[in-house]
Amino acid sequence: MDIKIPDFLDFSSISSTLSEKLTTEIILFMTAAVVLLLFLFLFILFSSEKRILKWYNAQKLKPAENTLLFSILEDLSTRAGIKTPNIYSFDSKIPKICTLGGGREYSIAISTSMLKMFDGLELEALLAHEIGHIKNKDVLLNTVTAFLAGTIMSFPNFAMWCSMLTGFGQPEDPAPRFFRYIATAIAVPPAALLIHLRNPVKRELKADEVAVELTKNPHVLAKTLDFLENYIPLQPVSERFNPGHFHLFSTHTQQLRGYLSIFISMFDTHPEIEDRVARILSHSSYSKPEKISNNLSRVPGFFNVKNWRLALGISFISYMALLFVIIVGVTFAIKDFDFLINGGIAAAYTGAVLLLLGAIARLSRRKSNFKSPSLTCKRIILSSVQVFKNLVKRV
Repeated sequence: MDIKIPDFLDFSSISSTLSEKLTTEIILFMTAAVVLLLFLFLFILFSSEKRILKWYNAQKLKPAENTLLFSILEDLSTRAGIKTPNIYSFDSKIPKICTLGGGREYSIAISTSMLKMFDGLELEALLAHEIGHIKNKDVLLNTVTAFLAGTIMSFPNFAMWCSMLTGFGQPEDPAPRFFRYIATAIAVPPAALLIHLRNPVKRELKADEVAVELTKNPHVLAKTLDFLENYIPLQPVSERFNPGHFHLFSTHTQQLRGYLSIFISMFDTHPEIEDRVARILSHSSYSKPEKISNNLSRVPGFFNVKNWRLALGISFISYMALLFVIIVGVTFAIKDFDFLINGGIAAAYTGAVLLLLGAIARLSRRKSNFKSPSLTCKRIILSSVQVFKNLVKRV
């Protein structure tokens, strides 16, 4: 007696149907997509260091150009048991230092002002901190994150230039500044989220611990970092420093001014200096994020709770404006306003935006003023009126 197998259980028919649908064109498209993604991944992995060094026009130093610097670095590298990094120098009036690199070789970039400002002991402490990042295996992900976040934060300038090339005036005119402002509000949340997912506060404290172990001189490290935190805000603002790169440097990079300064609190990626100095001097180790007193930065104007909340509100309004553009585009594409399609797009998009802003709100201030995601969303939405008022004033 033959038993008839139901169609939904006939695996041979299912496989034949799938094989018919998976045509050669689809397979080739999927293969090309995978190859493209792999190529993009390798490009980002191996070119991030070079791109960031090129951004600051950093030049490789030779041992004969600064024998003391190379001597200190070689000694620290030997003590740490790592290969001596390459040294690059870039022109800047702001004293900064950072470490870049991939898996095998690393590069330490130092500003010319830092080389002129500090002597042997202070340079040793700062270099030891950078060696700490290498020892802790932070550098590769730091570099890739800086490349991605820095690329995102280049989008506002691109938007401004596009507006000017299409006939909206000069950089100081209202229209290009408005487009740049909106583009900044859209770019900041994903860029800052990428950075804060790496928990930069924890990494800085861990690197400080390694620096103390290598130098056995915590007082010099504490004194130098404290000096930099108070000296840098007094210097002229340099647009050369991309906010997406702020986490690379050993201290807060600079205090921004002007109508875009409201967004800078999102990139507050370093421990509060008093807490940091106390940890260095006491040789205490990092344990839990809750113990970090990072509510306010000592850098004047770098972090402000009001501006931080307002920046979240501005980003929300900007994303909603982008949603309007998307819905208009979809309506013109299908030549009809389909409530089901547009409603689904609006619901999914708004949910994703609130999730993004809620995540960056929680991560950017780990001792957050927002106690729950629902309260985060509520405060973002309720600040809309204030957002529009400040937008008119600033733009």
